[in-house]
Amino acid sequence: MAYSASLQSGSYSAKAPSQTHSESNTSKKITLEEALEFLNELIHKARDKSLSEPEIIVFKGAWYEQSYEEMSKTSTYKKNYLQRRIAIDLFDLLTKIIGNGEQVCKRNLRACIQSFMSQDLIKGSKLPDVSKFYGRTQELLYLKELVATQQFNCISVVGVAGIGKSFLAAKLITDISKDKKFEFDFFIWKSLAHSPRIEDLITELLEIIEPQIISPNYTQEKITLLLKVLKQKRCFIVLDEFEILYQNPKLNLDYLIFIRRLVEENHQSCIIITNRILLDEFVEFINNNRPLQFLRLEGLDTDSAIKLLTNKGITDLQRCHQLIQTYRGNPSELNDVTNRIQNMFGNTEIFFENPTTLVSKKLENILNKIVGNVLEDIHKQIMIYIAEKAVEGLESITITTILNDFKLNQGISISTLDLVKALENLERMSLIESIKNAVTKEICFTLQPVIKKYVLTDTLGIVHSFNYSKFKIAS
Repeated sequence: MAYSASLQSGSYSAKAPSQTHSESNTSKKITLEEALEFLNELIHKARDKSLSEPEIIVFKGAWYEQSYEEMSKTSTYKKNYLQRRIAIDLFDLLTKIIGNGEQVCKRNLRACIQSFMSQDLIKGSKLPDVSKFYGRTQELLYLKELVATQQFNCISVVGVAGIGKSFLAAKLITDISKDKKFEFDFFIWKSLAHSPRIEDLITELLEIIEPQIISPNYTQEKITLLLKVLKQKRCFIVLDEFEILYQNPKLNLDYLIFIRRLVEENHQSCIIITNRILLDEFVEFINNNRPLQFLRLEGLDTDSAIKLLTNKGITDLQRCHQLIQTYRGNPSELNDVTNRIQNMFGNTEIFFENPTTLVSKKLENILNKIVGNVLEDIHKQIMIYIAEKAVEGLESITITTILNDFKLNQGISISTLDLVKALENLERMSLIESIKNAVTKEICFTLQPVIKKYVLTDTLGIVHSFNYSKFKIAS
């Protein structure tokens, strides 16, 4: 498990959308003590002062549907003082904090606060279900420490498809939203899988944080306004599936400017970005000591992966270890292969008598997009070369071997610089793996079994579609 391939030395009151107070919102029973503790925190955050004694008396009286006369009789305060002085100001403040467009009063106080406390604190898109969450204890702890330090405006979680980036981010925002020590005003989850325009994304964020605000017409003005809001309100925002910068080139510039401003300008919010590739721009930020950090997510630890497989019905430890090694602890691929084993073979023994590496449809589709839209010819040739060498029994290959074989055996003239850049890009996209020799310290390259199978089968013929004439002459 690697927290980050460290490029930088030493690096390692919520306002809900308006809604009526229906029975479904008040179905969760909340005690007076819970409500009072929760409300006291909101009040303190709103005016930097906790509930006073007479305010607590009014709150408790309203909770139990007492009249002001009854409140007065059980306290040292007069009826008119509680009703005319305390209650009016308290209910006006509560209307602003928990009213959601509805006037809070003695009659509906209990319904309003129960509705507010019962609703989800996390706004925006629907989160992945993390009820079956395996492992990631150290990764979660590391991310929480990064958030707690408040040193980084942005944190990027990077990893191959299916490795669990979205699940980790969902678990992180769920945990932090329930942890009082983090003190965020808003928790927002936004999926970017549909590649929204930057203007639409910013408008949606503003509508959640400041629904009354009038959004400007121009992109840069929208970004400026959002940054101003992020200085005033401390927000924890997850931008999930941030693949826009290489999947939709038309949106590149606006999103790059947006991220650059989020990273470089002062604000008190924290943005989590999940993406499959550590973008060049992110590397630049880190190298320039900007407040951006990243976590490269690897496969599940062995114990957690075994637990996942055991729950899926694979109980033979030897078979579990085989699958974990083949699929590098990738939870999505492990789930898929166990489902396919059970559906097609009925039991694991039959499958392991005729073993093969299976590539999930989800991963295949993602790889098709990357290979077809992102990779250059030299990237494809390198992947084919490493895959074919693995079939011959050479599982890992040094850069010197690759360079010499390309020149002598493959008939390809390529500069050392171009080869280095291509290998770096493939590794950053999690398409190849690097291994350092413990003795010589030389780097060797290999392919995960699943990637190797994808390259060799190449069902759509897009890996092997390249033009030798495009390769540069060695220099």
